[in-house]
Formats: sequence, structure tokens, C-alpha cells
Amino acid sequence: MTESRMAPPVTEVALPWAADGLSGTPEEGLRAGLAAPATARHRRIPSLFGYDETGSRLFEEITRLPEYYPPRAERRLLTEYGDDLVGLAAPAELVDLGAGSAHKSEILLAAMDRHGLLRAYTAVDVSAEPMRQAADRIRRRRPGARVTAVHGDFLAWLSGAERAAHGAATAGDGNGSGGRLLALLGNTLGNLSEPEQARFLRAVRAGCAPHDHLLICVDLNEPVEVVRRAYAAGYTGPRPVRRLFALNTLLSLNRRYDADFDVDAFEPELTYDVARREVRGGLRSLRRQRVTLPRLGLAVDFDAGELLLHDVIRKFTVDDLVRLVGAHGMRCRRHWVEEEFGYGAFLFQPTR
Repeated sequence: MTESRMAPPVTEVALPWAADGLSGTPEEGLRAGLAAPATARHRRIPSLFGYDETGSRLFEEITRLPEYYPPRAERRLLTEYGDDLVGLAAPAELVDLGAGSAHKSEILLAAMDRHGLLRAYTAVDVSAEPMRQAADRIRRRRPGARVTAVHGDFLAWLSGAERAAHGAATAGDGNGSGGRLLALLGNTLGNLSEPEQARFLRAVRAGCAPHDHLLICVDLNEPVEVVRRAYAAGYTGPRPVRRLFALNTLLSLNRRYDADFDVDAFEPELTYDVARREVRGGLRSLRRQRVTLPRLGLAVDFDAGELLLHDVIRKFTVDDLVRLVGAHGMRCRRHWVEEEFGYGAFLFQPTR
């Protein structure tokens, strides 16, 4: 669609990060992860804290690594089946959960354009600047659509009053058309812990009208060496972007909370637990140390050799994903699989 300078401005919404009486805010997750009891397997930083402006730029570099197949596989999948998917869901609005730069989301927007459906686009992401740039780009290219950029955690947005108000304002006609397509791309569901997955699915189901749909894209790939090679890429070499991404998670906490993480005292590493279908990005403490986060009123003691997780990516089977989402009142209308790497797209709708 032709760009226009006459497009209406993007509506921007900023969500609070600090705990303010709402359950499940990012800071509550951070506190729980860092102050994990001794019985827990590992301390953990919720993955969303890695996606500040610097982290988002580094992740964009990661997506361009030749070995890292998921973005290419997902792009091929959406390009090949986007029209079928959009034709089945018939959405008037795309709600982009974890939007980032929104380049893959534009494939869906183009399909909505071809079907004459697009009226609105809402992006939700923790990294403000990449999302703001994406929203401005989409606003210029699609001046007839209402564009909203929500800066914050999409779990908090889905659970909060902002989402409820937004849903009421954008409700469809109740006849199976004009609904919303809530899209969770990039295997983001696999980045959530099991409690976060349950919270996400409960919130989606609670906020979905009968004509709304949920699109989840996940990595179904199984060959062990292909997976290990894809996720291990970027830890070494002249531009070790995965290493830099891991360490930036600590730097982002230093900036946000006046923390004193010493990046030289942690070594990034990656493991793939084949039995659990789980890729884990971790930071190994090289010495016994205490880290303080003054703005959180928190001090954390690490033992030498202790592993701090910053990125956990769970992979799925078709049956496991359909069963997981189905347990929260959503039925799978159809799924599509990219052949080379086994990347999947699943379209769900609330059960009536």
C-alpha cells in the first residue's frame, strides 16, 4: 500500500513496570526469579528484561545469523499460508503481542489488506523504540488503519484494564467477522515459564470475543544437531551477538535498577535439554559474589559456578500445543507446518 504523510498519529500507551497492586507485573517476576529458594533448579531473569533497546538491536542481529533458522522458517510459513490463515480468521484488527520490529507481522497485514479486512493494528512490546518505529512505518503505509503502540509487558496488558477497554472499543459485529487476530509470533510462547503460559492463555480466553482468534507460532523442530547449531551460533567469533545479548540482560538491570552486576564475573553459556525439549541461555557465576539492586531493595548472593538463566526456550509437539491451549477453552481450527525445519503456525478460536 502507498505510504501517506496524511495518516493519523499513532496512539501510544505506556504500562507501569513497578508493582502497583496488580499481580504479575514484570518486577514481581524479576523479584521471584532472583530470590528463588534453594529448592529451585536455577535463579532466573524473565526473558523480557533482555529486550531493552540495545537487546532488541542485538536480537535483530541474531535473527540474521545463517544457522538460526526460526525467523526464516516463520517468514516462509506466513508468506505461504498467510492468505489462508487470514481468510479463515477474517480479522479486522491485528494485535501483535511482542511486536518488536514487526517485519513478519507485515506479512499478515498485507494478507489482511488483500482480503479488504484491515481496520486496526495494535503493537505491544517491552522495547519502546523499535516498536515505535514499526508503528510509525505501518501508520504511513496504511493511513486508513488505526494504529496503537503499547509499551509494556503483553502479559500485564492482557490481564489489565487497558486490554479490557481496548477490547470493548474494538469489538466486532458479533457475526463472525470484524474480530481481532491476537498474534504471538517468534516462538514467544516457548519463552514463557509454565505459570506464565497458563496466565497468558487464561487472559487471552477471558478477553476473547467469539469471533476473535489467537495465532501462535512455535518451533517444532526435532533434529538435535540442527537445534544445537542454531541456538549456539553467535557465542563466539568476531561479532558474538548471542554473548553480547546475554550480557546486555545484566547491563539492562544495571541501568534500570542501579544494580551492580559485573559482566566480567559471568560467563554466558547455552545448553539443550533434549528430554525436556528446552533450550536454556544462562550466565555462569565465575566467583562467589553479592549483587545488589537498590531500586528493588534486593541483594542476591551467587555461589561460584551457579547458573543464572536469562532465556529459556521450550519447543513443542503439535499434540502438546493443541492440548495446552485447548485446556484453556480454545479450539484449534487449523495448523500449518513449514516443511524444511518443522516450524508451525496454529490458529485457535474460543470454544462456545
